[in-house]
Amino acid sequence: MQINTGWLRDYLTEDCKESELLDAFMTVGLEIEEEHDLSHALEPIRIGFIREKQPLDEAGNYFECQVEIEKGKLITIVCATAHPVEVGWGVPVAIAGTKLPTGALISEGKFKGVRSEGMICLDGELGMIAKSDGLQVFQDEATLGESLPAVSPFQESLVEVAVLPNRPDCLGMIGIAREVAAVLDMKLKYPSERVISPAENQTESVVVEIADETLCSRYTCQVFDNVQIRTSPHWIQSRLQTAGLRPINNVVDITNFVMLEWGQPLHAFDFDSLKGNRIEVRRIQKTEKLKLLDEAEVDGTHQPLVIADAEKPIALAGIMGGWDSQTTVDSKRILLEAACFDPVCIRTSSRKLRISTDSSYRFERGTDPNGMMSGAFNRAAQLLQDSELSGAKPASNVTDNYPTEREQTKFTLDSGRLSKILGAEISDDQIKECLSKLEMTHDSDLTISVPTWRVDVNNEVVLAEDVARMLRYDSIDMKPMIATTTKGRISETDSLRTGIATFLNSNGFLECRTPPLTTEKLALSFSQWQGERIQVQNPISKEMTSLRQSLVGSLVEVVERNARRGASNFRFFEIDRTFRQNQDDIDERWMIGGVLGGVVNDSAWIASEKEIDFLRAKGLVQNLLAQMSVDEITFEGDEPAHGYRGEEFAALKHGDQRIGALGRIDLNVLGMKDRARVPLYGFELDISALNRIKSPAKMFAGLARTQVIARDISIVVPIDLRYAEIEKSLENAFASAVENLEIEPRKETESVVELQPRLERVICIDTFVGESVGDGAMSLTIRMLFRDDTYSLTSGEAQQLMDYVVKQLHSEHGAVQR
Repeated sequence: MQINTGWLRDYLTEDCKESELLDAFMTVGLEIEEEHDLSHALEPIRIGFIREKQPLDEAGNYFECQVEIEKGKLITIVCATAHPVEVGWGVPVAIAGTKLPTGALISEGKFKGVRSEGMICLDGELGMIAKSDGLQVFQDEATLGESLPAVSPFQESLVEVAVLPNRPDCLGMIGIAREVAAVLDMKLKYPSERVISPAENQTESVVVEIADETLCSRYTCQVFDNVQIRTSPHWIQSRLQTAGLRPINNVVDITNFVMLEWGQPLHAFDFDSLKGNRIEVRRIQKTEKLKLLDEAEVDGTHQPLVIADAEKPIALAGIMGGWDSQTTVDSKRILLEAACFDPVCIRTSSRKLRISTDSSYRFERGTDPNGMMSGAFNRAAQLLQDSELSGAKPASNVTDNYPTEREQTKFTLDSGRLSKILGAEISDDQIKECLSKLEMTHDSDLTISVPTWRVDVNNEVVLAEDVARMLRYDSIDMKPMIATTTKGRISETDSLRTGIATFLNSNGFLECRTPPLTTEKLALSFSQWQGERIQVQNPISKEMTSLRQSLVGSLVEVVERNARRGASNFRFFEIDRTFRQNQDDIDERWMIGGVLGGVVNDSAWIASEKEIDFLRAKGLVQNLLAQMSVDEITFEGDEPAHGYRGEEFAALKHGDQRIGALGRIDLNVLGMKDRARVPLYGFELDISALNRIKSPAKMFAGLARTQVIARDISIVVPIDLRYAEIEKSLENAFASAVENLEIEPRKETESVVELQPRLERVICIDTFVGESVGDGAMSLTIRMLFRDDTYSLTSGEAQQLMDYVVKQLHSEHGAVQR
């Protein structure tokens, strides 16, 4: 929110230094994001009065103006019709050589043969509103020749502050002034207001009907006639401009001014355009349409809350007024409204219709139906009746539909409890004094009544924070923390997650953190469990409408973003929760998801670069499972989840229990461009299931005394033969080969040695499909790692084992050695 500190001072009973005021912002929790000192930058700008105006061409595109910048001193300025001015106006003038706050340097120039010696400055050129074509106009001749800061409220700082979402009361000048006054030991000075008296000549009456009081808790309105639509006085225009709002006309400017002052949005309808002297607050009907002030059209698709007359909708409740009921220069009677709408309802409508306004911004965070709303309505009614502004007269009494009054929340505090929370001794009197500054009342037993504009106060801890703010945090002495500690330990699940992350990081993977919300299409993609999509009721965007059932979809988006930036190797993983709908509730599961693609990081320096394929992806998952001490996992062909290719997909099972999946990702099915340009493989494992089936921790058995033996075999097998069957046959064949092994004599011993070689690992290191191996066949190169723990095997013994294995594979599967 942008605040002019000069305007803020209007609501403080005493003056203070600028530094004290800015320091108070931080003390009360309003973070200053930007600060602009306009007084110095605007000093060269003078007020000049236009004395003559002559057209320079027949088309009337340019005018020559004689501008008096000092008593008796005239200069010539050429201006265009895009910036209309009138004789007698006082306007901001920058003479040649002046540097504007925007950084532009004014110099003399010729237009249509006439030398221009300066420029009439628009608001945007003065740095007040970016690219604004608004122009400040002065009527008082006494301002002639004065610098702009001397006659304008811009002589103070413009401060951009960040207002917390739970403090909607600080979205108005009065709310901020209340906080600042409290911390500076001042009193809040409310704007002068008078109670609205009944209309002297009541010519109109309005009936207000609220269809659902949960969506609109209060609606107040009043009719005014004798309204004169004209330009607002300079003091209102300038205050709107400091907040970034463009002045429109006096009626609209009054409603905007009061919104900025009180934080309560208001609206004014052209009363003569309404039908039936009736206001209804209801949902729009599916057959109805509403044209808004920005000329956009709203229909009944999303059924937002609207304000309607007896026949049709006239405004989008809490967001924007309607085109047909707007105030114009011809308006003579208006209906002024103030209302309190449900924040969720307004936020939902704003998101779905993609319309965000200053009004919806405030209603989404919550407004007060009591003090803020009543004060804002009375203030606007008073300004409308001011002869300087509009001179309107009440034509009806106030219609106030308030079905259920919102009551103040009460908390009974204990000074001992607050002292413990704050870490300092706080007396009852200090608590009462601090909270009284924030207009909270109290009883003798420290029962605190919280004003309804403080929607953030929901427990005593918030009140403790208020006390600390009023005392100032820096006045509370620091104390060392004294607490009872317990011996903690890492849970098995956390230990498992840490081990998974460490293994994947060591294998070149990068850990990601992605939002649990995703698109409708990706929500069900890659999911191992079939179920309905879990849709968010009020999504923050169309890209985040559903809770994900798989982590792979989120990681695919990470790959896509990296591929757009030129990446070609991808190794990403994430450990987080997924969501699926059960009959009664939502099941949240911790999963490990990964995506990989690109070039293999082969350990052999002479190896050529090869792309990651299914078998290499499978090998990585197998190594991960081994690292987690998870045994007896099978990779079985199954119906692939949406997003995977059927010919390269496997379900990971432990017995009959499915614990994960591995497959090649099909971006075409997802409707995504293949920017990666390499095969992508995704895997996902259920961490909870892995934690249940993992084996006990392995004990260190010491380093092996003998060297491992590596032997490769290349075989041609039918292409439809599953690798899992080949691997199982190979392991069985090796075990049989050990039993039939002819042991060669050893020199170091006279007795016959006993050998029990064990197969440590089986790795498929290469696959090939082509004409050289024939149709319907594929070539596999398998590496076997084995050793005996006592004696080193001879080359002859190793060859015996390999020959027996090849023979058995040929016998069982028709495998032919290449």
